[in-house]
Amino acid sequence: MVDLPVLKPLVVIQKVKTQGAPAYLVSFGDMMTLILCFFILLVAMSKERNYGLMARGIGSFVVQVKSMGLTGVLDAHEKQAIFSQMRRRFNLPPEDDPERQAAHEEAALNELIRAEDLENLEPHDEVRQPRLASFDPDSATLTRASQTYIDALVDTLRPRGAQVLSLEGHAQDAGENFGYDSARLAHARAAAVSAYLVNEHGFDPRRVRAKAWFTELARGGSASRGVDARLIIPAGR
Repeated sequence: MVDLPVLKPLVVIQKVKTQGAPAYLVSFGDMMTLILCFFILLVAMSKERNYGLMARGIGSFVVQVKSMGLTGVLDAHEKQAIFSQMRRRFNLPPEDDPERQAAHEEAALNELIRAEDLENLEPHDEVRQPRLASFDPDSATLTRASQTYIDALVDTLRPRGAQVLSLEGHAQDAGENFGYDSARLAHARAAAVSAYLVNEHGFDPRRVRAKAWFTELARGGSASRGVDARLIIPAGR
């Protein structure tokens, strides 16, 4: 009798290759981590702790994320709710203006340096009038002394022909009235002078431009609480 070999069952182990995350996510994660560290360093090295600006910056970021960078997705009340939530996180009171004065969009459109303005006005001459108006700290109300000074110079300020009067606001003293936003205060000061010239002296509003310094130059004392004027005269006009 011949003993037959015992056959053992053959077990085939097949490795199943699982699909992981796309390769680009590794680089994306590294990049986002580096950006986060960069902003943490900026905040840590800042000499001034302006929580109002931090709340506004984070609020603007959240608005852009929720609206996917598109205009009209969120209305003014939804944006205001986001900004108010960010301010509460920093134990800040809500801003007085429910519209946030168009959330600084108007000021952004009237910033001091705009490429299209430079292209349209080059070459040009200009007549400068520094310190056309001055203001109290954290205020955009035109004082009586400034009104009197403007009244005396109104004939030299009036644009004629293709001339344009540029009003440039300055501020480094924003307080609770303007949410500690000096750029907003600077534009409000320039707008106050513009409104006075248009309403009281009949200036053509199309020839008067209220602008603001978003990055304030080194100006000391009351020099940062005023409005400068430049009468821009295109060459050959």
